[in-house]
Amino acid sequence: MARRVLIVGAAAWLALGLVAIALAIAGTGSLLALLPPLAIDAEALGGALLAMGLALVVIGVGHIVVLAGLRRRQRWAMSAAALLASVLAVVSLGLAATAASSAMRQADSAPPLIGAACVGVASTVGYALAAARLARELGSGSPS
Repeated sequence: MARRVLIVGAAAWLALGLVAIALAIAGTGSLLALLPPLAIDAEALGGALLAMGLALVVIGVGHIVVLAGLRRRQRWAMSAAALLASVLAVVSLGLAATAASSAMRQADSAPPLIGAACVGVASTVGYALAAARLARELGSGSPS
């Protein structure tokens, strides 16, 4: 189960990162048209999207590196997998809370923000369960 969470996480983080990079390269003008007035221009928005996209891709690649280490039964991989799942459970909880509080403040944007909060909660649960399973395996010394 823990490995499945990491596989799904790798795919999701990589896909989101690539979408953000594609928007940064090609879609800042159309994105600006969808957003309320911003204090930044299209170039600044593109730069922010590119930085965020690259960070998301790095997180996805981190998942892949950890999964490859688990597959090869590297000693460091179980600890890295438990740490990765733990950190991302906390990050997901923070993102869910942010989306939920934003939905309460901005009624016109509530539906997508509530959806984002639900995705954040699901991600939190998945990563937390994976972290718990990996920690148990790490403590027992027997990989699944």
